Amino acid sequence: MNRNFIKSFDSFQVFMLGEDRPNYIHRYCNQLDDSQWQWFYEQMLEPVAFVTDITYLFYVLKWILKYDFDDLSYAVYFQDIMNPECIPQSQIKDEWLAKLLDRYEQRLKKELSEIHYSSNVTIDDDAGIF
Repeated sequence: MNRNFIKSFDSFQVFMLGEDRPNYIHRYCNQLDDSQWQWFYEQMLEPVAFVTDITYLFYVLKWILKYDFDDLSYAVYFQDIMNPECIPQSQIKDEWLAKLLDRYEQRLKKELSEIHYSSNVTIDDDAGIF
């Protein structure tokens, strides 16, 4: 999948509403007003740059767009860390991993701690997540 769709706001809208986009993309985009479209475009800029496989980004959007999110980069990073598909390696470019870890480490620890608390599952800090 080509990344040219993100080069301009107009190309982004056309791409996201294209016939070959999955239904969950259409459902999400069809409910956006003008300012929400702009926000969504701005949110997509960074993940498009840092994922190794753009198809993977659109796959994880299937899960992310079901819920309210405040930071799409974090949501994609979280999906990559939690690795719901047991993909053997990160789908984030190496040069971005350290930057995202630095930016999101505290938030990730807090959310994992909340998951631990709510499910009584032990999370080992030495497990290599951080």
